[in-house]
Amino acid sequence: MTEHTFVARTGVLVMDDFRDNLIIDRYDPVFSGMRASKVKHLRSENSEDAVTWNVFRSLRQVAPTVWLPPLFAAAFNGTATPDPRHATVELWASVPPPPGLLLGGDEGDSEVDVLIQAPGWVWLIEAKFRSDISTGTTTRPLRDQVLRNIDVGSYFAGVRQFYFSLLIADRKRSTLGVEAVAKYSDLTHTRKLLEDHRPDGLQNLRGLGVLEWRQLGDVLALAATGAAHEDERAIARRAHDWLVAKGLAGGAPD
Repeated sequence: MTEHTFVARTGVLVMDDFRDNLIIDRYDPVFSGMRASKVKHLRSENSEDAVTWNVFRSLRQVAPTVWLPPLFAAAFNGTATPDPRHATVELWASVPPPPGLLLGGDEGDSEVDVLIQAPGWVWLIEAKFRSDISTGTTTRPLRDQVLRNIDVGSYFAGVRQFYFSLLIADRKRSTLGVEAVAKYSDLTHTRKLLEDHRPDGLQNLRGLGVLEWRQLGDVLALAATGAAHEDERAIARRAHDWLVAKGLAGGAPD
């Protein structure tokens, strides 16, 4: 423990400065406009936002042709990987709900953890670390976090193919989320649930899957040796090693 940290009453390590919890892009302008509660949460060693930032901002610096195919295969076994060449990665994008939903009551924009997109497709990832999904919203107690992400993500994708994944530490910590993904993987059932406000029938919905952080570690290990440029390999290696130190990945890049 360094002079820049202290231990909260719960025994959880908390940084004095949230930047000490980050391994890349510590001074990105996005933090200047971030709400105070989110910045505060970034200081905790248990922050899923810090894990998400360190991993996906690192992947953003590596050619998507290197890491996207194996990551997509891990999430959607047997589904052909969409063209990765022009994929971009964005964290914590604000996505509005479908307009038809608002006829039945207010619902604010959703903050999407990870948005990976290209001209022909969109992949939305909801990231969890030591928590499970929320099971409802204030106005809609039966609209769980997975269903909400599917709905807003599919609407955002428009005519592009849409995929959704829940990213977790392990299945024991996110039992409700894993069950929800399994339930909504019946795409006919999911489209039926949302048909009242989705006249398009969510025809762009192509697949749902569960990912674990250890699989991100495997992908980073591949990038650490397979990326074409040394700077990209170094970034992937650092993120992989950080996940190993967090107990979320094993081994070392070959």
